[in-house]
Amino acid sequence: MQEKKGGQKLKSISVLVPFERVQASLSKIGFLLDDTVTIVADGKFWTKMLYIRGNETISVSEEIGDAYPKDPIITICGSKMTISKVVKGVGG
Repeated sequence: MQEKKGGQKLKSISVLVPFERVQASLSKIGFLLDDTVTIVADGKFWTKMLYIRGNETISVSEEIGDAYPKDPIITICGSKMTISKVVKGVGG
């Protein structure tokens, strides 16, 4: 984990759970969807969603396409407590 200003950490994880489970976990601890974009990288399409709670942010990237299973990638910029809650909430 990388240290950010204000005692926040930066952590990125790939999870083996459906996006809906990630979304429910974030909602449960108070994060709200702020924005969604579509990204093209390495010949693949991704949906990237930004969630915000105060000065903490979480982005979730999910590949768009027919490949299964899809492994959402979660990038968290927040406190150690938030990181622990998110990781626990998605079964990590």
